[in-house]
This record gives sequence, structure tokens and C-alpha cells, in this order.
Amino acid sequence: MTPADVDALIDRQPVGRFQLRVILLCLLVQFVDGFDNQAIAFVAPALIRDWHLSRASLGPVFGAGAFGTLLGSLLIGPIGDWWGRKSLILGSLGLVTVLMALTAQAQSINEMLLYRFVTGLPLGALIPATIVMANEWSPRRNRAAMVTIMACGFALGAAVGGLLASLLLPWLGWSAVFNVGCVASAILAVCALAWMPESLRFIALRHTPRRRAQARVLLRRLDPSISDTVTILPSANARARSTNKVAALFAEQRMFVTLLLWASFFMNMLVLNFLNNWLPTVMSQNGHSIEQAAQVTTLFQIGGIVGIILMGAVADRVEAWRLVGAAYLLSGVMVASIGVIHGGGLGQPLIVALAGFCVIGVQMTLSALSATLYPTSIRSTGSSWGIGVGRVGSSLGPLLGGVLIGWHWEMPSLFGVIALFSLGGFFCVWMLARIVTRPRRQPIASSRVSRLWGG
Repeated sequence: MTPADVDALIDRQPVGRFQLRVILLCLLVQFVDGFDNQAIAFVAPALIRDWHLSRASLGPVFGAGAFGTLLGSLLIGPIGDWWGRKSLILGSLGLVTVLMALTAQAQSINEMLLYRFVTGLPLGALIPATIVMANEWSPRRNRAAMVTIMACGFALGAAVGGLLASLLLPWLGWSAVFNVGCVASAILAVCALAWMPESLRFIALRHTPRRRAQARVLLRRLDPSISDTVTILPSANARARSTNKVAALFAEQRMFVTLLLWASFFMNMLVLNFLNNWLPTVMSQNGHSIEQAAQVTTLFQIGGIVGIILMGAVADRVEAWRLVGAAYLLSGVMVASIGVIHGGGLGQPLIVALAGFCVIGVQMTLSALSATLYPTSIRSTGSSWGIGVGRVGSSLGPLLGGVLIGWHWEMPSLFGVIALFSLGGFFCVWMLARIVTRPRRQPIASSRVSRLWGG
């Protein structure tokens, strides 16, 4: 057998049909994740009407879903480093299918709170799992662009959810939105089972006969010209020295990078989940119909899709930390402006779209970069814990919104306070960039990331 470094094998391959299929399947998983995560926000105005609820009473429901995704990222996401990326994706999709069907049958606010929390557990594992999968099948020269473009799936799913909700709610009611999510999750689980491969970099860490045979099949699908005598080896930086995967996130000069990455996620995800959950309700209470509120809020997701595409397209060509930092600053301005510019005309829809461009673009670019900060053996844990800790902000965002709305805060004050967290995110990214690019103390595994971050 001829040994070959797995990173070198993947990096020298042109991007072909096989890798594009992996990216497409990951995009579709994120699509379903975005749809299912956002479904509760789009049906919230209908729940308020049908169940005779106050706006503030939905805050705990939004927070429960966010808290579920937080725990899912922390507790379920790291399974990908033990059982494999594909197994994690398949298991999560199966659970989501069942739980979305149950959510559609909820009869009370307490049932809805419970179902959203439990559904959040598998949903929380899907984003880091797909980011790691796409990262590990992408050649280094195209990695940032491919991963961030794949991440359009989440915003696209949320946007389609808004459009679909505006069509379904008047005719079939709020439960139809969750039923659609159930069916979509089931179909995608079958497609992933049939066509999604396991990560070749993950397989390289295993030395069982079954894994070696699986690796040979994947190598030939990646490049039919590769000899059957080639056997893959993990790259030199694939394994972390610590056997405790969470502890390894803080070893080998990674501590401050990990903490600042977590803080960056926290700030942005608080803003993101506040807007995701409360925009439809706030809009519907300020002169828009339920259908109009869903349509205007959809522009937030569409703006996010454009932001992800543009940031992903240039992330391999510019200093990515400057790109993320600039987007953080602009997001603060846009979020604050939502509370100031309202009423008829194009002003507020345009501001909402620009806010989505910045907030969602930052989120997915940070997610893509987080996977490159850690070696293969702890990559799923690193991404999952970064996103998971960030989801503490996701949980607090809806709850904070519920408290402030319950206090009858006016829109300028409400959105102004939330915008301050974008400013905090900018300072976290600025400090992270300084540490990552510090000479001779680079705590990350890939020299490519140093260039991405301005090194």
C-alpha cells in the first residue's frame, strides 16, 4: 500500500461533481434547518390570534427553541467527532421529522414550548455538522467560498418559510407550516442516506478494516485515476494532543481564540435570533397585516442570502477579519435603523434587507471560519461548541425582546439596545484577529486561515 496524506489528496483535486453533490446536500440540510427553526416566528402572529395570547407570552417559547438548539450544539454536535459527520446528520434529521409532526398537533402554549425545546436539540447539531462536512470535502483554495455559499441554505430555508407561511396561514392555518417541515425533513433524510458520503478526513483518523474499505471507495469516486494501492493517512495536524475534546479547544495556545470566537458568536446570535423571532410580531403590531409582516421579514432572510454569497465569494481574496468586522459595524447601524424608519414605502423593507445582509452574512462567515481553527479530530467539537455557546445569545435574544416589549418599550429604544450587541461583536472580532495574526504564536492548524484572517 502507498500512503498518502488525506489533506493533500483533497486539496489537489479540482472541484468536481462529487464534491458539489456533498455541498448541495449540506445546503439542503441547512435549508430544512432554517425552515424548521424559523417556523415558530412566522406562525407567532397566528398563534397570538388563535390562542388569544399576549405578545410577551411567546418570549419563553422562542427562548425554549433557542435553548434547545444551544444544548443540541453542545451535547449532540460533538457526536460527529466520535460516530462521524454523516451519522450525526442522519440521526438529527430523523428526530426533527418526528418532532415537527408533534409540534403541528400542539394544543396549548405549554405544549408548544415543550415541543420547540425538544425539536431544538437535533436542530442545534445540524449547522455545525454540515459546516464541518462541507469544510472537510472542500479543497483549501476554495474552502471559504464553498462553505459560506453552502451556508446560504439556512437563510434560504427561513426565507421560503416566510413566503410559504404567508400563503398557508390564511388557508390551512399555522399547523400546516410545521407539517411541511416534517415532510421536507423526512425526504432529505432519505436523500442524505442514499447520496451523502462520510467525511474522508474523518475516516482517515480511523484504522478499522471497514473504514479502510470505505476510504478506498470514496477515493475512487473523488478521483477515478487514483490507484487501488493508495491508502490515506491523516494529516500531521489532524489530531489534537488532548483526548478530552472540549479541553483540547483550550490547549496548544487555542484558549483566547476559542473564548473570543465564542463571544463573537454570542453577540451576533443574540441579534440574529431577536430579529428572527420578533420581527414578524413587531411588524404585525405596527400597521402590517400578518401576511405583510411575514413578507417584509422574508427580506431579512433574502438580504442574508446575498450577504452570505458575497462574503463567501470574497473571503478567499481579502482579509476576512476586516470583512467580518465591517459587517458587524454596519449591522449595528441597520438594526438601530429598523426602529427609527417605519411606516409605508420602501424605507423599512430596505433597512430590514440590509440588516439581514450583515447579521446573517456575519453569522455564516464566522461559522465557516470556525471550522478551520481546529484540527480534524476536534473540528466538530470546536464548531459545535462555538455555535452552541453562541446560542446562549440566541436564547437570551428572544427573552430579552419579550421583557422589553412587556415593558412597552418603543421601537427606537428596543432596536437601539439590540444594536449595541453588534458593536460588542465588532470588538470581539478585532481582538480575535490580533491574536490569530500574532507572529510565532499562531494557535490554529492551517496556515491558510492565517491568510484568511489577514496574516
